[in-house]
Amino acid sequence: MNPPIAFAVLWFPLAIAAVWVFTPPVLIALALREWWKSPEKGPRAKMIPVSMALALLGDWVFFLVLSALGFIGGFGTHYMTTRSADWFLCFSLLLFGAAFVGKIARGKLAVASFLVFALWAGSELAA
Repeated sequence: MNPPIAFAVLWFPLAIAAVWVFTPPVLIALALREWWKSPEKGPRAKMIPVSMALALLGDWVFFLVLSALGFIGGFGTHYMTTRSADWFLCFSLLLFGAAFVGKIARGKLAVASFLVFALWAGSELAA
């Protein structure tokens, strides 16, 4: 195989996966920055975006922890993974719906929650 093609075949999917995994915290940070600079008042503008961002960040961190511990992906882990990942998949879907309730950074939080939902859905498919 041609070396540049082999390099692209190897690193291109890994680069896409890395961008996919590390985009949610960047979007959450941008949403929190937008929230911090917003002069809006009320629960839709102050409490919902922050609680949404913290819940989404926790969901993402828990995905990384389970992935690092080896509970996500690979053969032989499907029973443990599908039992716990079902709950996090549903939680991520609820976060995706809740992202549209807030008034500030709605788009950033919706995209970040969709990406985390897709991570959990991919772990379900791999199991």
